[in-house]
Amino acid sequence: MRFSFTLLAVVASAVAVFASPAAENSEGGIYKRGGPEICTSNLDGSGETDEQVTKDCCAAVNQQAYFNEAEKQCQPYGGHLGNSVDTGAMVKCCSSRGRGSKAV
Repeated sequence: MRFSFTLLAVVASAVAVFASPAAENSEGGIYKRGGPEICTSNLDGSGETDEQVTKDCCAAVNQQAYFNEAEKQCQPYGGHLGNSVDTGAMVKCCSSRGRGSKAV
């Protein structure tokens, strides 16, 4: 009985940590985490995916995500249900290269 309560507490703690929509970056600032993100050809977030800029920004931003070659998007390690992409940093990176961005 004691084991089941302990296990429940551990699982609940893990869910709370990984489901949180915000996290702290290496500079100590808080940033919004989200799901898959792409850089687009138009600054307003419309248009086709700019694969090279998306790939570059996904690698440049300090986050727990990777560039998914098959889907051409920056994706959390947890896949579509993950929420570890630093949305603000991706927007900033895409726009610094003259591109828009959007969550997919």
